[in-house]
Amino acid sequence: MSLDQDVCDYVNKTHANAWRISTAGAPNEPAFVSSFLSKEMYRGLRHVLLSHASPGTKMMVRGIFTHQTPKVKLLTQSQAVEIADLMLVHQHFSYSRRHPTSGRALLFQAKKTPVQATGSVASGTQAYQFELYRDWSPFVGTVRLAATPAINSNAPWDFLQGGTVSLATATAGAEYLTVFDKQAYSINQATPQWSASLQNGPAHADLIREYTAACTWSAGVAPVPGSSASNGVSCPDNFGIVLAEFLYAQRGRSFTPGVLTGNDHWSIFVNTMLNISARPNGDYVYTCKNQGVIAGMRGRNLAFMQTLPALWHSIEEELDCLLSNGPGYHEAFDVTNALIKRIFDLRTPFHKAPPPETQEAPNVATPGHVPILIVTTIGNEFPFERG
Repeated sequence: MSLDQDVCDYVNKTHANAWRISTAGAPNEPAFVSSFLSKEMYRGLRHVLLSHASPGTKMMVRGIFTHQTPKVKLLTQSQAVEIADLMLVHQHFSYSRRHPTSGRALLFQAKKTPVQATGSVASGTQAYQFELYRDWSPFVGTVRLAATPAINSNAPWDFLQGGTVSLATATAGAEYLTVFDKQAYSINQATPQWSASLQNGPAHADLIREYTAACTWSAGVAPVPGSSASNGVSCPDNFGIVLAEFLYAQRGRSFTPGVLTGNDHWSIFVNTMLNISARPNGDYVYTCKNQGVIAGMRGRNLAFMQTLPALWHSIEEELDCLLSNGPGYHEAFDVTNALIKRIFDLRTPFHKAPPPETQEAPNVATPGHVPILIVTTIGNEFPFERG
């Protein structure tokens, strides 16, 4: 199958799995996202993506669900909104110094709905979320995100970089996501869970009628300037195509890995989310009753800052796979070792560390990050090319 078809199949499995483990009626949006990012599922996504990647590509896929999503407030509004329900991040590291590390990210606001459109989002804070994604006017962090991207500065976050970045570029970094609100597929318990086969569920006919390619998730680009929140957002693209295009570098917005200061606020935001999610002492146990879950750098060079989040994630993921006899990873820690080798190879005077204060992350008392799916690839060739 094609990459988008395989991804669609994965998304449908996570959708069915959310229904399988639901303990309190129909899953809500966070329940569907948490299933999409769950360990028992995302390792199957790695298996899928590797089958489509360039030969020799090393890859890590990791999902982290959290309720610590930052909230932001537009300067023109009085109430704060969550900046996103999900973020995709792809970083590609080359073995060659001549090829820079590339980064791409994409935010999503999710809505559970029977059709591929959000319907009106004009009520309450939904309207502010719509305005944020439509215009990307300056905003401040209010909860779990520094108020401003720079220490000792009152300048707000600005993904348009003072008008030097086009609105089209800014809006490419965020989309709406619709999730089918009925049980379209069923899935049995399996080991590993991602290997289970899908069966048609009670609302499969409704899905076929309303959702493209029978994919339970669909997405749509941000609303155009001047559009009304009462008209909502159309989401005509099945998520298999969306994620495939994202990996082909045809969707989403590029960022510069490792950057934590300067005028590129989009890169600062994405790298801040990655660094927070990569904390080795981070506690991402969360409460989700619907799913039966009960709670619970100074002086480093730019090459290290680019690689640090991926390195922490690969160490934890490959070690966990080894200890649990999980499939898909070699005991040689090949992704971890490749990232460490990359840092070692770049320890030259040319990559000398900048003054410590220029790379210090914002000091946030209670930082948090968006629920995040991270795809890390290593290889001399860009791993995904449309056939």
